[in-house]
Amino acid sequence: MKKIIITIIGLGHIGGSLASSLKKTYGDKISLIGIDQKPSTIKIAKQSNFFLEVSTLKKSNNIIDSRIVFVATGIHDMAKIFSDLARISFNNRIIVSDVGSIKVDIFKQALKILPKHYDFVGGHPIAGTEKIGFKNLVTDLFKDKPVFISGIRAKKDSVKLIKEIWNRLGGHVYLVSPEQHDKIFAHLSHLPHVLAFGLKNISNKSLTRQEISKYGGTSYKDYSRISMSSEQLWSEIFLSNRKNLAKGIKNFRRYLDKVERLLMTSSKEELKKLLKS
Repeated sequence: MKKIIITIIGLGHIGGSLASSLKKTYGDKISLIGIDQKPSTIKIAKQSNFFLEVSTLKKSNNIIDSRIVFVATGIHDMAKIFSDLARISFNNRIIVSDVGSIKVDIFKQALKILPKHYDFVGGHPIAGTEKIGFKNLVTDLFKDKPVFISGIRAKKDSVKLIKEIWNRLGGHVYLVSPEQHDKIFAHLSHLPHVLAFGLKNISNKSLTRQEISKYGGTSYKDYSRISMSSEQLWSEIFLSNRKNLAKGIKNFRRYLDKVERLLMTSSKEELKKLLKS
């Protein structure tokens, strides 16, 4: 790959991890531009020495030379970012990608807002922790993780380049439609987070903090770790995938009703069958 400039907009946990992983993998073959709105984040990112430039989007002097822009902001901020990018006269044919956890809404926004001569390659690395912020970046975060490319309006060489980058970062790349992506992750990610937040809520109302801290075992700690994730981030994800998620919640409610009924009737054999199903 010839030396290119890659811009990352949104220098949180994922954006910071992406920057660190790219520099470790490509070294001097790339130059990175970091974009964020928070002065404290910009200050920390500058100290990392990953970047050619770190600034706000409006003040960036070098973004026009980018070949790729990764948008790693919250879902509800992406339309505004796309609008800002649409007003930039890039010196190269630009590829805009993202790392968002839902794909249907983001792809619709990209098609509506980004000029047709911009290539868009939607992405979603299945990686991250409950921690937030650039200071909690993890180098090699994407190694051996699934990465979905979903929602494409781009030339084949642009798709190939984005796929190559994720492969080089250690990801296992899959191509699916935005609709299939959002259906899959309503069940594999979004619903489990709803349940984790719910368990925390119920436990906090039923038990004292001392009881939870003292007696919470491995099972509870696994779930509670998930519920430590950002409420801002996950409320956006839930709302953006609300139809698929609501269907999953309805199905899970039916399952809980069955469990409750079998508990009330002490139906051990039927309960075993349900738990095994």
